[in-house]
Amino acid sequence: MDVPLKKKSYIQKYRTEWENDEDFKQWIKPIADSPTKAFCKYCHVEIAAKIYDLRKHRESKKHKAKCELITKNKQIQFTSTPDDGSKNSQKAEGQLALFIAEHTSISNTDHLTDLCKEVFHDSKCAKDIKMHRTKCTQVINQVLAPHFKDTLLKDIGTQKYSIILDESTDVSVSKYMGIIIRYFSLNTNNIVSSFLSLEPIERADARGIVTSLVKCLESQSLPIQNLIGIGTDNASVMTGRNNSVIEILKREYNLPNLILIRCICHSLQLAVSHASESNLPRNIEFLIRETYNWFSISPKRRDEYKALFQTINCGDEPLKILKVCDTRWLSIEPAVLRILAQWNELKLHFSLAREKCYTAGLLWEMYNDEGNRLYLCFLKSILHDVQIGIKVFEGENIDPVKLLETLMTLLRSVCVRIIIPGAATTDKDFLTIKVEDHLDPVAHLGHLFESHASNSNLSPQAISNIKKRCIDFSVKLVQEIQNRIPSNYEILAKVTLLSPENTLKQIKDPHALVGLARELGFDDQKTDKIVQQWKTIQFIEWETAGDSVKFWAQVLKYKNAAGVNTFRELADLAIAAMSLPHSNAEVERLFSVMNTVKNKLRNRMCSLTLNSIIMIRNQLKIKKKNCHNYVLPPEVLKKIKKTVKPLKQIVTPSTSSSPIDEEVIELPDDIADLQIDY
Repeated sequence: MDVPLKKKSYIQKYRTEWENDEDFKQWIKPIADSPTKAFCKYCHVEIAAKIYDLRKHRESKKHKAKCELITKNKQIQFTSTPDDGSKNSQKAEGQLALFIAEHTSISNTDHLTDLCKEVFHDSKCAKDIKMHRTKCTQVINQVLAPHFKDTLLKDIGTQKYSIILDESTDVSVSKYMGIIIRYFSLNTNNIVSSFLSLEPIERADARGIVTSLVKCLESQSLPIQNLIGIGTDNASVMTGRNNSVIEILKREYNLPNLILIRCICHSLQLAVSHASESNLPRNIEFLIRETYNWFSISPKRRDEYKALFQTINCGDEPLKILKVCDTRWLSIEPAVLRILAQWNELKLHFSLAREKCYTAGLLWEMYNDEGNRLYLCFLKSILHDVQIGIKVFEGENIDPVKLLETLMTLLRSVCVRIIIPGAATTDKDFLTIKVEDHLDPVAHLGHLFESHASNSNLSPQAISNIKKRCIDFSVKLVQEIQNRIPSNYEILAKVTLLSPENTLKQIKDPHALVGLARELGFDDQKTDKIVQQWKTIQFIEWETAGDSVKFWAQVLKYKNAAGVNTFRELADLAIAAMSLPHSNAEVERLFSVMNTVKNKLRNRMCSLTLNSIIMIRNQLKIKKKNCHNYVLPPEVLKKIKKTVKPLKQIVTPSTSSSPIDEEVIELPDDIADLQIDY
């Protein structure tokens, strides 16, 4: 009997056709050393290269779980140019993303696009819109923000620029360094302070700040050698003499002429604070703060005071009592003004409430003391002048050559209250005078103070003591201002030379600008041209009706009969000098926007999205445009693509058989943050 032969088993090899099959193409790939096996990219396992085994693995519980995890998170990839049929929808998606970035949170995109389709159901463009929160984030980060940043960098070009620095902490306790760049905009013919970046910093010391700053400038392709000035607050880490930010940049990055500009607003705030510490009664600050606290926590008290005020003043409503905020420059001045305007009404209100509350009794005693009212009258008068100076320096559109006049007017207004007439006449006199040696024996502390002093029931000795403390406050304030502004005075004095009036004088110092040119990094050859152009510029007829910036923008565009600008070096010097910062107001505004964008409900927003939104908002503000009248260029709209591709996974091979150790899938921060962007 013949023994039947054993049936030979069929050996199936891997087939490349499977990679095009809809059931397998997303996860299958060959194994180089094993042609009879296939590899699952999702589960990181080997499978026999048989159609039955592949289908069985596809239906397994483990494989389905991996597929669901990966396909749930998708990223938008903008690649090739779409067809012409989707141009309208691309424009709609671009403008909607612009609206979201300017006004609201990204999560609103889900309902906004559905609402547009529902309301405009007869519009083909609305039906073709396919954008929700994930795609909107990618449009903002990959299309809109790069477009506005490229526009900014092209506008800066190769000209010299200044930066303004400050640090702050956001709602998620992440440390950021805000960077504002100040330059002359060729598009607007104006000096512009524009947002550049919010750089996360690990260490808030000088070395960490410099590292983050240099990294930011290199990533934006801005030559650090074109940096001419830095505006900072008065923190020692920024302005110290040894290892501060300014000294490290000068020493290690070959910037010996880098100009440091201390924020004048911070300087004036600190001067007032130090003058108040030892020269004014402590109960004055208590009176201002507790008056606000009394009404801020109780609607009932506000209603009672409102009824009382309306009864006394024939139906007029009272002004709100303001809070003294430590982070706002001289916020005490408007708070004092409000209290003085309602002194008698507040005094009566606390008189009625003193029996029920101990704090009300203390406040009534303070309001019943005419001495406190005299102190507030003095503060209102002197702080009003300081506040006017701060408002000028924190303004957005101001003439740089007129800042010195504002600064000296402020110093004079404080000095003339207490010194003998004629003791100081020139600017240098007011900067160097020892006011304590030239005190006026009959100093006049303002009409408001003098009128209330004459009508009060205080004794002459009490009024004399109050006046002495007010004079001591003024002396200390002048000394603090004199100690803090000389460096700023020197820079502002040189910039003042570039005003149209000084520039077009027939008789002037031919070498007046040599020192300024050297400080701004101009070499000897260019400095020689500047001197020659400075001598002859008055012989050309110029339009001087505008401010200084417009005048020098006109000079920059000047061409003679041969089409050559014979004043180019002088115009470059003037524009560079006017690009120097004068306060930190712009970077403080940046932090206000940051806290608006990244708030408690959006506390997981990543730095990329935060920077993108702030860049878009800032550039729209500079261009004086908004989401509905800014036209996105066609080349920008072409980058918006509707194709959605799965997020690539990062698989880490492991020899362990434990399911936990089989693979690790990492998701970008953007995608993770999107899940809670409310």
